[in-house]
Amino acid sequence: MRIFSRMLAWIYSITSLAVAFFCLALSSGRLSVEQMELYLRDVNPVTMGIIGAVLVILGMLWVVFILEYLHKSRSISFDNPGGEVKLALSAIEDFIIKRVLAQIKAVRRIKTKAFATSRGLKLINRVVLWSDNDIPSTCAEIQDLIKKYLQDILGVERTSVIKVNVAALSTHVGEEEPKEEEPIVYE
Repeated sequence: MRIFSRMLAWIYSITSLAVAFFCLALSSGRLSVEQMELYLRDVNPVTMGIIGAVLVILGMLWVVFILEYLHKSRSISFDNPGGEVKLALSAIEDFIIKRVLAQIKAVRRIKTKAFATSRGLKLINRVVLWSDNDIPSTCAEIQDLIKKYLQDILGVERTSVIKVNVAALSTHVGEEEPKEEEPIVYE
């Protein structure tokens, strides 16, 4: 995806330069409105529509890639006696997923989303539990484990919210993967 993102950046850069030179030529008098009309009469409107639609789609993809990059590069920082420490939220998410799956056998799958807020770290966990376990105690165990690991191992003191959303219950019969779940709704 990185190559595709760079290609999109180059396409938009070249397109922006072409439009900028066209506007400069128009404003400086090197290109007149009459010449522009003659050129645009020869261009097929369907071709221009296709080019415009492709550029809009590529632009939306580029925005998605930029937002994904910004999401992955989110971090929190805190001071240590040796200096500032930056901790990526994606590292916290991965850490929590591995720890919860390794320590709590009642959890089949977990997806974690971390947010840095003014009141502290907010975590939303979407879990799939095995059906033969006590749901309230398992959720409390997940929350306690996450809070303990954040405070003791990662050094994150301020944890504002640790939510656990049980997305599904899975049975051991057949051991088949459930179908794709609905998207996670974050508050």
